[in-house]
Amino acid sequence: MKQDFDVIIVGLGPVGSLATLLLEGYGLKVLAIDRDKDIYSLPRAVTISDQGVRIAQEANIDDIYLQNSTELGGAGFVNKDLEFIGGVLSLKGVITSNGWTPSRMFHQPFTDQAIRDKLQETKATILLEHELIEVKDKATHVSAFIQNLKDDKKVEFSSKYLIGSDGGSSSVRKLLQIGQEDLEYNRDWVVVDVKLNGENRLDDKALQVCDPKRICTYIPSHLPFRRWEFIINEGEDKNEFLDIKKIQDLISRWLEPSEYEIIRKAVYQFHSVIANNFCQGSCFLIGDAAHQNPPFMGEGMMSGYRDAMNLCWKIALTLKHNLNDKLIETYQEERKPHAQFVVENSAGIGELMEAYAKTEDPSQVPKELVAKGYGSFVLPNLDEGLFYGGKADDSMNAGQLFPQPVIYKDNEVVERNDEILGKGFALISKNKIEVNNQDNEFLKKIGCSFVTLKAHVINQNYWIEKIMELGEVFIVRPDKYIFGCSSNKVSLEKLIDDLRKRIENN
Repeated sequence: MKQDFDVIIVGLGPVGSLATLLLEGYGLKVLAIDRDKDIYSLPRAVTISDQGVRIAQEANIDDIYLQNSTELGGAGFVNKDLEFIGGVLSLKGVITSNGWTPSRMFHQPFTDQAIRDKLQETKATILLEHELIEVKDKATHVSAFIQNLKDDKKVEFSSKYLIGSDGGSSSVRKLLQIGQEDLEYNRDWVVVDVKLNGENRLDDKALQVCDPKRICTYIPSHLPFRRWEFIINEGEDKNEFLDIKKIQDLISRWLEPSEYEIIRKAVYQFHSVIANNFCQGSCFLIGDAAHQNPPFMGEGMMSGYRDAMNLCWKIALTLKHNLNDKLIETYQEERKPHAQFVVENSAGIGELMEAYAKTEDPSQVPKELVAKGYGSFVLPNLDEGLFYGGKADDSMNAGQLFPQPVIYKDNEVVERNDEILGKGFALISKNKIEVNNQDNEFLKKIGCSFVTLKAHVINQNYWIEKIMELGEVFIVRPDKYIFGCSSNKVSLEKLIDDLRKRIENN
């Protein structure tokens, strides 16, 4: 059967939109559908991390986030008097190995609309007010039966792959009958977003407030907005927390009612669940369709961004070079354990807040719970998957991100240069790279760039300088994760041969 599209994407929230832009940028024919005509008009996600902005660079939407965001000043746990427990994590002015500040606070309606406008300018086919009602995964293609919600007409489209990015209540996940594992954090919270009426006098740090009367989170959203999340204690009527006077009372320690306008109030059950499988045949789940976590880490959308980046380049390479699916199968192998870490440690922050709130002596809180809560600030590298030997290896930095080359002027980053590394695989060294003819043909086939970093670039980049001490030539994947590096222990020829075996057809 002739395929109508290379990929069908179901759901055009931030993660589905990113996947559409990435795949279209790789030159694939994409159909993207969404139930709704317009973007959601109220904020949900508020945080984009350094890696998130770096991924946004790949889709040329980093400027959208930068124009609609504010740098987060820091984060930490505080007691009922808003005094820090165990110190504060200061983030202001920090530049990570990804070339950006650790976290930026954005206003989602602004960014979503700008990204939607950008989508409409691409060659991707966008169908709004359309819903997936049936999917059949066949041997050679996927058949998607889609209903136009305006006139109820149904149409069948075919594609090689289908991606479900349609949120926590994912129709794709349900149609594929993929179950979920409950990781046992389920609490009712009320989320309140406000717009400040005047000058801001609130902290620029995110605070996890461990008050024995009611734990809560304060989030310094992109000005003029601010967010609070309050737990609803056991036995309380959650409907009462949508009352304006109740909300004003909760916020009263920070602001007077005259100082703000409530733009959103909603009761949610914060829960931690993960799909049993992120892929089934030629169908895949990304974002909230695959995993949902409490918002304490600010990593929900970011996990979805990592999903999209990890999956999309593998789909593109597979289709362009007619590979079998063993490359794409590494998507679940790499992403599920990482996403599960985020889910579990997000819940860990909530559990630590509750533990701190129950004691007057923070030192009495179990160390393993403290480690889980504070450990959430540092994400792990990838583990098993498309790496030398099939497993990440710290000795060659396999499984971690290669730093983004940046240029400084007067101690400020004035230029970020991931484009030096290219869109595909890259061989990176500080010396001239030489390979034999057979390896050169293979590397050329997969669109691999040869990058010799100049001395002034290495000297300006602490992270690159440190990482280059561990090897001679680094193989870096399109998502900027390190496959492995050559050294006196592993030759470049052996490294390339291992990569070839892992992605080419047998």
